[in-house]
Amino acid sequence: MAGTDVECVLRSSALNGESPVWSRAESKLFWVDIKGASLHAFDPASGADECWQMPAWIGCCALTPRGAIVALRTGLFEFDRHSGALAPLAPVPYDCRRFTFNDGHCDRQGRFFVGPMYSPLQPEASLQDDERRAPMWRYLGDGRWQPVGPPVQISNGLAFAPDGRTLYRSDTARKTIWACEYDPETAAVGEHRVFATVDEGGDGGGPDGACVDRDGFYTCAVFGAGCLLRFDPEGKLERRIAIPARYVTMPAYGGNDGSILYVTSASFLLTPEERQAHPAEGALFALEAPVPGLVPSHYQPATARSPP
Repeated sequence: MAGTDVECVLRSSALNGESPVWSRAESKLFWVDIKGASLHAFDPASGADECWQMPAWIGCCALTPRGAIVALRTGLFEFDRHSGALAPLAPVPYDCRRFTFNDGHCDRQGRFFVGPMYSPLQPEASLQDDERRAPMWRYLGDGRWQPVGPPVQISNGLAFAPDGRTLYRSDTARKTIWACEYDPETAAVGEHRVFATVDEGGDGGGPDGACVDRDGFYTCAVFGAGCLLRFDPEGKLERRIAIPARYVTMPAYGGNDGSILYVTSASFLLTPEERQAHPAEGALFALEAPVPGLVPSHYQPATARSPP
């Protein structure tokens, strides 16, 4: 891969590929298919993709030294990849008839944050906008959650600056990305300011998952627009990278030096005929990163977390 040449590395046909996370220990990319209710591990050396089915939609995952934690629509669980067992960690902090977990990440200290997506089991046309929104949450351990920041409809774009003192988040429905003051010692989230607006993707589209590189540049997928947008630390658009799939969902840095940018995508909005005509939709892509990136931290329970 040279420059911004984009390669399709896995024709996964994911309904809603998301949450790519690189494992240095295994040199594999873990990712989820939200609506396909599955966790995957892609091995770029062999091209193999291992898959574990989940009992409910899976919004995201975070790696642990022993496996992973998975945010299912029905709760937060610890997943043992060797036995396939799920151990409950916490119930959901929302009405699961109305919301599901979506984008999630760990900060540099291994604290886990995850946001909601409004996705009702039955249509609720009479609801007001504020009833379609919920806050992001931080998992405190022992089954407890702490709400974080203003409520959103489709929480996305969660990432942390290299120094850990800025938290980025977005609401795809509002087409807005915020930069928030963040205290890595206490995990307190402070003032939100508009970092960028992304008026692309049409109805239902907008800024999706994101990651930050070593220079502090923020790169987000634009759902519905078939591209990545890379912003400098001040929120100025630095470049646009075309991806050969319309519904791109999230980039993540991989390779043990963080030099490869992996990108997930979705196909759930396509008809079966459209999926057959456009096999790259729902695929996993890779390209050389403009600047090597930061690989997300593993989840660390509060009892095992080192002092900052």
